[in-house]
Amino acid sequence: MRVMMDNQYSKVWQDGPWVYKRQHEFMTDNEFWCLRQMEQSGYVPEVHQVDRDLIRTRYIRKDPNEMVYRARLFAHERPILEALWKAGIRHGDLTEYAIVLGEENRPYLIDFAESRLWNDPRPDKRPEGDAHWLNYALGMIGAKYDAQ
Repeated sequence: MRVMMDNQYSKVWQDGPWVYKRQHEFMTDNEFWCLRQMEQSGYVPEVHQVDRDLIRTRYIRKDPNEMVYRARLFAHERPILEALWKAGIRHGDLTEYAIVLGEENRPYLIDFAESRLWNDPRPDKRPEGDAHWLNYALGMIGAKYDAQ
């Protein structure tokens, strides 16, 4: 078992081919709902188990070459945002830590605990918006997403 994150809000650990995330029940419910909404897009890891406060998903191995990782991610920027918008979801925390590039250069979105529906009046954790934070994640290669 390898602990990946442990703070007052959640604990994330890897055990073999699985990643476990324990957090408050309402955050688990929110994250599970978003994962299910995004399932058909192929941009989220498959959910294998959900308990009251625990989600278990398949571990996605990140490419260790950061520049290659970002360059490959750039090719998927528009489909990622379109999949979120089609599902009616604002990710709310779409930084480089919330996108993992897996096998065959496929990007996966993770960490939906802060996500909201588009029509949810509550403010996002990162009010600049998903397109802004995706731009930030792509900034290392000088790319910029044009949301228009």
